[in-house]
Amino acid sequence: MKITPKHILALVSLTLILATFGIMVGCGRAERGKVLCNALDVQIKDKYEFVTQEDIRNFLDRHYGAYIGVRIDSLDLGRIENMLEEKRVVMQSEAWTTRDGVLHISIVQRAPAIRFQRGDQGFYMDETGFTFPLHSSYTADVPLIEGNIPPIENGESKEWGSGVLELMAYIRGSKQWKDKIEKVSVNSAGDIELKATEGKEKFIFGYPDDIQAKFGRMGKYYSHIRPSKDEGYYKSVNLKYNHQIICRKDI
Repeated sequence: MKITPKHILALVSLTLILATFGIMVGCGRAERGKVLCNALDVQIKDKYEFVTQEDIRNFLDRHYGAYIGVRIDSLDLGRIENMLEEKRVVMQSEAWTTRDGVLHISIVQRAPAIRFQRGDQGFYMDETGFTFPLHSSYTADVPLIEGNIPPIENGESKEWGSGVLELMAYIRGSKQWKDKIEKVSVNSAGDIELKATEGKEKFIFGYPDDIQAKFGRMGKYYSHIRPSKDEGYYKSVNLKYNHQIICRKDI
């Protein structure tokens, strides 16, 4: 291709533009290097109150060290994010700085699906089966399961925990049962028990599996067995076994 004065002019213009851009970037970096961090802005991006802005500030003061008065281009933003995400209640954190010297931190907390309570000890579980501790002054408005809870917060009985999540999701999504089950608990034998709004019977559900079939048996109890008996005639109804509904007058 023949190089014409027009091509040379275009090349020179492009070179000047790139050089100018490089100078601007260099100046911007130089100016940024002079900016000191003078403030912390913490944004909580959800409705929960497991951590507060003051919690994050205190956490950074204890575990990161000085950041106020430090050049913003020397702050280790990746380290700050990793440290915050080590808190079990924090699902995601993002840290960045702005030219006005502010360190910004955005926090997304884990969304609890269930609260488990075993005596004076308890924990939350989110929809993925991840567990995290209760808060000393804040309680999330989620379903509560009390009783002989296995130690799933220590990594054990994950399958049981997944089954409980499926059970609660089934109840929540069922037109028939979502307003009729008022309590879910775990008895001393490790069986899940249900208490309905109608009647005083306790329904022994057992392990959280075969969920639809067990609720089918519960429905048959209400439609075929209970109508012929007086209020409180049966104290317990066992739904654990296939094709069986075991009713007992004594507990």
